[in-house]
Amino acid sequence: MREALSRKHHRQQALVRLVRQQRLSTQEELVRALKTAGYPATQATVSRDIVELGLLKVARDGAHVYAPPSVVSQGGGTDRLRRFSEDYPVEAAVAANMVVLRSSPGTANALGAALDASGLSEILGTLAGDDTVFVATSTERHARSLLTRLTAFGIARREKGA
Repeated sequence: MREALSRKHHRQQALVRLVRQQRLSTQEELVRALKTAGYPATQATVSRDIVELGLLKVARDGAHVYAPPSVVSQGGGTDRLRRFSEDYPVEAAVAANMVVLRSSPGTANALGAALDASGLSEILGTLAGDDTVFVATSTERHARSLLTRLTAFGIARREKGA
């Protein structure tokens, strides 16, 4: 298990380096570039990596190419969160001083990174799994306030008992 996680980490680091250095505009180009760099990967693997790393398509030299989120202007930090919730369904609920967010499998890391970059004052920190993100706040009141703010980004309020 540890070896698989290490391979994944190295592959994802290579992917970030590649999109910084080259103009790669399709997932097939990403797969070929990774293979050339010595990291065999499938389109499905690259697709998951794109989500987990938060790679975005940006206009560069007249083409739309993949780029790491760090090269995209943060626009107050909430643009990334808004884009994520437009692309993936997200539900949220309050649990004591935490907000629990559920999204599609394999997207929690990208959602957590978007929340971390958002600059929302209630957030003390995030912990992401595969499809769930726990967002810690200092009080239940702050958690409820955060949930209200998140609905403005298109995140659905999860009903009790659902």
